[in-house]
Amino acid sequence: MKALVTDAGLRSVLAGIRGLGRAGHRVIALAPERGAAGLWSRYTQARVVEEGTHHATLAKRLSLLVEEHGPCVVYPGREIAIDTLLSGPLPPGVHLPYKDPGALATLRDKRRLVEVAADAGLTAPKTLAEATAAELRRWRPRGPCVVKPAHPNGALPSALVADSADELHALLVSLPPDEPLLVQERATGPLLALALVLDPEGRAVARFQQVARRMWPPEAGISTIAESVTLDESLARRATEMLGAAGFTGLAQLQFVEVEQGPALIDVNPRFYGSLPLALACGVNLPAAWHASVTGEGTVTTAGYRAGVSFHWLEGEMLVAAKTSASPLTATARALLRPPSRPRAPAVWASDDPVSSAAFGAGLVVDIARKRLGA
Repeated sequence: MKALVTDAGLRSVLAGIRGLGRAGHRVIALAPERGAAGLWSRYTQARVVEEGTHHATLAKRLSLLVEEHGPCVVYPGREIAIDTLLSGPLPPGVHLPYKDPGALATLRDKRRLVEVAADAGLTAPKTLAEATAAELRRWRPRGPCVVKPAHPNGALPSALVADSADELHALLVSLPPDEPLLVQERATGPLLALALVLDPEGRAVARFQQVARRMWPPEAGISTIAESVTLDESLARRATEMLGAAGFTGLAQLQFVEVEQGPALIDVNPRFYGSLPLALACGVNLPAAWHASVTGEGTVTTAGYRAGVSFHWLEGEMLVAAKTSASPLTATARALLRPPSRPRAPAVWASDDPVSSAAFGAGLVVDIARKRLGA
């Protein structure tokens, strides 16, 4: 069965396309613009420019694609794509890579995630408050805290750190009054990520672990440099139990902060993620394992992988360098002169897929030009 991926302009989705294609799967890529890097990948068999984001529009397009290419599994590239695909019936021949939408909803709900984590023996940062933005404006925390959207695709796109009551209030007044939020204690420590693929029986058929060495934003961001580390078997077992108990199957990247009591779960990402090229470079083909678990076509298992391989997101490193530099040129030089140690897995560049790598770089230049012209 073919794999169809949405949002093919994202670097995370590009990595997913490469993983699927390297395993021999035929990939259909959707993107809103012709310059999207995933449309230019050598591993993309069919390319579709689709600007519509409503379910009816997408469903119609998917129906036409099934007629042309046959049944396919649709892998959403963004959280909003997950919501769009789940918002109504899909045409015959279109399959989602999630066995149970209810289990998916549980893991995407930050409030319920704390409960399922505790049931599996996993810790999570302490919840300080759970309310709307308007209700929280009357509340003053005793120290630094992390504000999270209760559900994906809210007005708050990602978790933010508030170091004081004044910072928290400034954030809250910028949000719609009825925005549901979760406030947790701020956990400081290295960011760990554990990626698992569960088959329909709840068994982990692929496992991979990494630790972030640098992030952007530094307080609560994503990895700019990460490194593969030896799998924590105890952590992997408990995480597998948590996902299985929730009824989840497929790919999930679980993010933890290493605190004094051990790894504290802060998020679960049920789709292709930004540092996925690191797992691929270490020989753990998570996209292929996910597709095999959905379709039953072949098996992909990983007994082990190489620790000490570095992931390098150059654009993110430039942002980190720019924060401590007054000159954009100096910031760029600093980012280029402090790469991680080898062996190294670039965020976008792939020697076996150079055209899509170049297309992604060209897209960045265009985006920067648009922002400057619009300023």
